[in-house]
Amino acid sequence: MRPLLFGDLWIAQSLAEQALWLVAIVSTLLLGILLVLSLLSPDREAEEEPDKPRLPIFNARFILVFFAAFGWVALILYHQGFGWSWLLAFSFAAGLAVAALGKAAALLLLRLIPRRSHGNEERLLLQTGKVLEPIPSHRNGFGKVQLDMRGTPYELEAITAGKELRPGDGIRVIGIIDERIILVEPIEGQGYPHEQPFGGSRG
Repeated sequence: MRPLLFGDLWIAQSLAEQALWLVAIVSTLLLGILLVLSLLSPDREAEEEPDKPRLPIFNARFILVFFAAFGWVALILYHQGFGWSWLLAFSFAAGLAVAALGKAAALLLLRLIPRRSHGNEERLLLQTGKVLEPIPSHRNGFGKVQLDMRGTPYELEAITAGKELRPGDGIRVIGIIDERIILVEPIEGQGYPHEQPFGGSRG
């Protein structure tokens, strides 16, 4: 009986309202799955092709948060009787605001997390690789790098204490922030004297 009632309720809605429900529910579910996978697989990211760098802000989490907020806000405004012009404008602005706040909160937490070392993470120290996404200078944000460990590529988020690093730049791991975020320096430089590798000193 309940599936029939739900089906009748769904059919009674307009195509526009159905579309808003789909955007809100699907993006929320995908966001939840992505967060669970991130917790279960800290060393890997099941994302897009690594050889195609993009702006760091527009990653999967940012996009899914945007669409989830957009969908739910749009549904609320739709039931409040807002016209489509105002509804789309407010929902778009709300989606961007929530996604940006989420990104800022993640960045703030990154900077507050104390350094720690785990046996499984120490193998990353002094590993080399290349930048996939731009890494802002002086710990003002994080990008993404790819490390080649025993022939297996690993993608991790990274920060740097020096100048900005661009896609394709060679890097070396000199510190561990947490299970999935590392501190790197450019290979071609002499490093940064005030930054010592976590777990030991460089030769």
